[in-house]
Amino acid sequence: MRARNIIVIPKMEDGDKFLIIQPHPDDAELFAGGFVALMRERKKEVVYVTVTDGAMGTWDPELKPEDLIRIRRREAEEAASVLGVSRLIFLGYPDADSLSHKELRKVFIRLIREERPDGLLLPDPWLPYEAHSGHVVVGLAGAEAVLFSPLPHFEPKGVTHQLSFVAFYATHRPNTFVDVTSLWEKKLEAIKKHESQFSPQLFQKLSLYLGLRSKEWGEGKGMEKAEAFKVLTPSHLHANVDTLEC
Repeated sequence: MRARNIIVIPKMEDGDKFLIIQPHPDDAELFAGGFVALMRERKKEVVYVTVTDGAMGTWDPELKPEDLIRIRRREAEEAASVLGVSRLIFLGYPDADSLSHKELRKVFIRLIREERPDGLLLPDPWLPYEAHSGHVVVGLAGAEAVLFSPLPHFEPKGVTHQLSFVAFYATHRPNTFVDVTSLWEKKLEAIKKHESQFSPQLFQKLSLYLGLRSKEWGEGKGMEKAEAFKVLTPSHLHANVDTLEC
């Protein structure tokens, strides 16, 4: 046995309740839509937390940010509905502004303690070349919330909660692959609801990329299409020299 194998990586599908934190209203569908649909198919609870209002996500100079906020919220609700998710929490932070790490950590700790999920899904803040600070800050603040939510003196005060795992999506070092073959078309249907983000031409290219990538992740694992995650326990998130290789 190697030292890094002493702490066992949990099987994320064994959880009963999941909190999925996304920086923008389409991230969950893009990176974990198949997993979400699979969990809802198994009657497990999924709660979306959308951090920003998505107001900057357009190439159209005629589309006003306040109108886009309403459009993207509607699209997010419709996409979540396709996957079977009915509980959505919108935090409403301004899109592309500098997010406060400390403030987000506090909000995430509160949500973890209130919702008491088995697992938390987050964007991987250590993805190389990630230029969007929103993804990095949300991922880091979320990871700290996982680490600190069991500690009673971390704000906000409340009944502490220990998560079983955190799963980072949009990751380059996955250690967990979920078979989403049977739900692939549903994932694409949900992504397609984000019409403000994906023109028909862009959606065609995106769906081709996602399909090829999912096939590559599934190769050699008996999966036609897979989604990939870096799943860790809270113990992996502090001073653990083996985490990169887990």
